[in-house]
Amino acid sequence: MHERNAGVIANTHSPLPAGKPSLASIVPLRCHTRTHHPLFGRLVFICLLALGGTAAPATASLTNLVVASWNVENLFDAVNDPDNPGDDDFTPRGKMYWTAARYAQKLTNLAEVVAAMKPDILCLVEVENRRVLEDLSRVTATAFGWNLPVIIHREGGDKRGIDVAILSRQAPSNIVWTTPVTGMRDQLAATFDFDGRELTVFCNHWKSGSGNPETNASIRIREASHLARQVRTILARQTNAAVIATGDFNDLVDSDILVHSAGFVPWPPAPGSPTNALLNNLSGLLPPASRGTYYFSRNRVWNSFDSISVSPGMLPGADKPAAWQATTNTYAIFISSAQTNSAGRPLSYWRARSEHTSGRRRIGYSDHFPVRVELRSLWTEATTSPR
Repeated sequence: MHERNAGVIANTHSPLPAGKPSLASIVPLRCHTRTHHPLFGRLVFICLLALGGTAAPATASLTNLVVASWNVENLFDAVNDPDNPGDDDFTPRGKMYWTAARYAQKLTNLAEVVAAMKPDILCLVEVENRRVLEDLSRVTATAFGWNLPVIIHREGGDKRGIDVAILSRQAPSNIVWTTPVTGMRDQLAATFDFDGRELTVFCNHWKSGSGNPETNASIRIREASHLARQVRTILARQTNAAVIATGDFNDLVDSDILVHSAGFVPWPPAPGSPTNALLNNLSGLLPPASRGTYYFSRNRVWNSFDSISVSPGMLPGADKPAAWQATTNTYAIFISSAQTNSAGRPLSYWRARSEHTSGRRRIGYSDHFPVRVELRSLWTEATTSPR
């Protein structure tokens, strides 16, 4: 396992009901909208783009936040990188016929959805490099008016050449990169400080189902166990710390790996669920048939691969509330009509090459739907953090 710490100082929401809410009051609505340097083996990028705006100060006075996560499905630029064999299909002469024009169209489509979600912190999965993050940040700001000027990224060692990253409106106060399994995607942990109200976000992309199922499961168990150790370390230091784990876990919300290896128990817990949840998976708020973020067409089945889990203190009515709490009725799978095909499934960009609507080619977005939650701070600047 490789590990590196990095610190950076860079230059709407319904209130929670008083007391502990009933289950009926916290069932969310599904969102619909129209609108190689050798040092440590990898380069770490934290960028602030000049997009007509600046990042918020490292201790910005914010009381409401939006955290979102999206697997943007092979966001490659159209330039062949000889150091990344995983991008060969995504070039003008490659299998995907990935031209600059197609790349630009995908950026526009993704930026439209990102701006509609209005995230303050956005975890991204399946991005090729820093350039695509810069381009997505720029298009989101210039074409749709939503600024995410801070980029948190490093070149990982994934065999497909894809990374995890975060775009945010504020620079983090601390960053930890780890590689739970060599040759797999990195795990990113970014801590943000808002007037002493810290929030740590873990961005993940675990091993997919491609290849030998037993081998894949064993890798995901290692990734899950690694994340659980990281979270336990934070909660041992501060029992009511605000911690979020999100991304594409490539496993179901109620799978043994997520529930037992990672400790993410669907919330509210079902009868018989573990009572010692490390984190609480907010997908439990959704009916089981509505948790799908990825549709596996070969088996004709929905998969709940993408989710957001929060630490116990972030739940409404927590006995020891964290600095940030999930706002009632805001956790959702974010879906717009443009993101879906006629069957309501995610409209994958590359699979949409031959689809036509009203005589015009219909261009897709991603094979995953994003997930989103709103947070609210119950602490004021004068509040002392309870430990």
